[in-house]
Amino acid sequence: MPADIHKDSIPGAIRVAARALIIEDARLLVMTYADENGSWCVTPGGGISKQETLGEGLRREVHEELGITVRPGDIVYVRELLGRSAKVMHGGITEDTHQLEIFFRCKREGDVRAGAVLDNFCTGFDWVPLHELSARNFFPRALGKRLANDVASGFKPHNNYLGDA
Repeated sequence: MPADIHKDSIPGAIRVAARALIIEDARLLVMTYADENGSWCVTPGGGISKQETLGEGLRREVHEELGITVRPGDIVYVRELLGRSAKVMHGGITEDTHQLEIFFRCKREGDVRAGAVLDNFCTGFDWVPLHELSARNFFPRALGKRLANDVASGFKPHNNYLGDA
């Protein structure tokens, strides 16, 4: 049965999530979703549990979703998701949502498959060419617009705080 992705949220608190950027052959591994508002995709990962480090939570989340082990590398982006300014309320996002997302470059070990614990609305996974992210309704949109250039530059230090994007 799908998991409620926000079940661990505390009303009024900021939820912290870790996200994996797994890039191979100029393609990004994404989780795919659909609900009454349409379809979209995001990077694997999710909410960090109390007493978990970001790396521990990221490894747990990715294993639950994709059955693989990841080795988190550098943190390359930080994003805030504020429900009050979200243009589309996909996947359980509400006006009260406030989530801080930390994006890690990751290497994977193992073959990707649908994991044992999938979030609500999850339809599977896909490898999306970096230049097609915008056309695939990838979130956050600000990341989809710049990821190909950032990968090409080797993630040279620049403004990696995406803000409320």
